[in-house]
Formats: sequence, structure tokens, C-alpha cells
Amino acid sequence: MEFQAFQDNAWYEVELVSNGDILTIKYKNFADEWDEIYHVGRFNTVKEIEDFGARFRRSSVQLQDGECRKVVAGMKVCATHYTDNGEVKFYDATVHKVQKIQHSFRNGEEECYCIFVLLWQHGPSKGTKTYASVASICLIRHVQGLVDQALDSFLKIARERLGIASHNQDSCVQKGLVCEDPGAASSYQTNSFIDVDAFFEKLRRVRRFRCAARTFEGRLNGQCKK
Repeated sequence: MEFQAFQDNAWYEVELVSNGDILTIKYKNFADEWDEIYHVGRFNTVKEIEDFGARFRRSSVQLQDGECRKVVAGMKVCATHYTDNGEVKFYDATVHKVQKIQHSFRNGEEECYCIFVLLWQHGPSKGTKTYASVASICLIRHVQGLVDQALDSFLKIARERLGIASHNQDSCVQKGLVCEDPGAASSYQTNSFIDVDAFFEKLRRVRRFRCAARTFEGRLNGQCKK
């Protein structure tokens, strides 16, 4: 599963653990100290719940050389973005144009030389266009229905709680009272000693090889071509 982090809007591989009112986001290849903990009390509207849920999706899959025909103008993909200091992140982008170039075969393996023009939706290059090769692109898996049992359970509780809270708030207003939200103070928790900048720097280093390790549908021997 992928999660679009609030810090930089990049996508990271995560695992989810739901425990009633609490959802724990565990970044893969990291110790528990890097977990992010969310409480249902963080949500004040249904839209906030929906926006939070939209930050999760099935892990996207590395585009293969022989699959480049699947990518067409107007399509949304998840692609690698290289920063000036050499870091690699994954952001969503819209395919603006595809320049088809004849493929070649080496040792029986097809090699794609097509050029993809991407319009970035997030990140430091948001709103600009850049060129990309097949090795930089991952296909987003559009799946209907349940994405993750833990996430579904957490969001369901959040919606139910919001409905109860709204009802209680209306009752308080009618009685001229002030209602407090007991869960609001603990809506989001992380280790208080975490250096956020250091966390995401470490996360980006691990994700440098994401296309090689993310799914077994990846390239031959799990390696990404440069």
C-alpha cells in the first residue's frame, strides 16, 4: 500500500494497523519509532475523512518496456522525481505527450526508448513539464472497493464518531452548553523526539530503490534500468 505523506506529498510504501479509534501508519523498512499515529478525533468534517482516505491506495507497479503502449496522453501515473541533491521521490504526474520510438531487443529482452512528457501534480516541479523514460514511470492501480481492512475500519469509526459528535453538539447548542471533544487533543501523535527533517531524509534514501523492490512485477531480477 502507498501513502501520500503530509510532509511532502510524495508516495511511500506503508503498512497499516488499526486499533479502534487509532490508526498506525508504519513506513516499511523503518523501526517503530518512525510510526505515525492518527486518532479519529482529528476529523471535524466528512470531507476531512474523505481527504485522509484519498491519501492511501494500492501500490503502483513499475512500467515494463513492452507495456509502454498502455501509457497515453491524459493518463495519471506515479513517477520518480530527482532533486538537485540527488534524492529520489515518487509523485503523481499527468502524461502530457508520448513520443513513440521504435523498440530494440537485446538478449531477447525488449527495450523501450519512448519519451514521456510529464506534467507534475505535486512536489517541487508541480505545474511544470519534464521528460521521462519508461524506467521512471509506475502505473497506478485503480481498484474499486476496499483498499485495506485496517483503513476501512478506522474510517468507518471516524464517520460514526463524527455523526455522534454532530448530534451531541446540536444537543448542547439547544441546551446552551459548550461541548468539548475529548479526542481532539490526541488526534495525531509521533515520537516527541523525532527530527522530522531527518526522518524524511532517511525515508527518501530507502525509497531510492522503490521501483526495484515495490512489487514482483518489476524488471528482470528486480532491478530498474537506468
